[in-house]
Amino acid sequence: MPHLALFGAGPALGLSTAQRFGRAGYSVTLIARNTEVLGQLERQLTAAGVTVDHLVADLTDTVAVTAALDELHARHGLPDAVVYSPGDVSRLPVNATALDLDTLRSWLPLHLLTPVHLLHTLLPAMTERGSGAALIALGSGARQPQSALASVNVPQSGLLTYLHTVNEEVRPHGVRVGGLLIGRLIERSAAASLVESGHFDEVTTEEFPRVHPDELAEELYLMATTDTEVERAA
Repeated sequence: MPHLALFGAGPALGLSTAQRFGRAGYSVTLIARNTEVLGQLERQLTAAGVTVDHLVADLTDTVAVTAALDELHARHGLPDAVVYSPGDVSRLPVNATALDLDTLRSWLPLHLLTPVHLLHTLLPAMTERGSGAALIALGSGARQPQSALASVNVPQSGLLTYLHTVNEEVRPHGVRVGGLLIGRLIERSAAASLVESGHFDEVTTEEFPRVHPDELAEELYLMATTDTEVERAA
């Protein structure tokens, strides 16, 4: 049975992604820091017939992420697919002129350092095996920056460059690396809740286009299983 490791699992994109890969016959490991949410997701997926377990790890903590990778390998060996879909939008907005060094450093682990650590750890074994996929859910600001989202856009633009460069090395060995650039508000997400509560009213009065997480999960599945481009807009 192929296996999906889902880092940053939550009730929107994470749940839909686990369901989509589960329908294709994958078993799934959910990795996130909130034990209660992980338990709820595991129960939902189990009820839907998905073989699932979970690991608790704060994705900003390198030691915790390394321990989760070790436990993942002990339980399931090398995963066939990895999806990294971080949350943590409650500190937004942070506009470009407010982005001092200390603020930027606080955003780097989740949006640059941890995904690089994951790929650096997993890709050598995937290339040796000759198969695998490592995908990152990014905001569209990684390609088209927005001032109010500078704290995310800056590290994610660097991460997108990293994905392109590492892809040159691993794609010839049968390994897919890519970023899904999401430019719409994901229904059921924490960001959607913040928008609905008026959290971003001081930044913009524009209506945010919406997308159902199932649609994005389908994009991630296609990126993991077909020879597609490194970055895909969604």
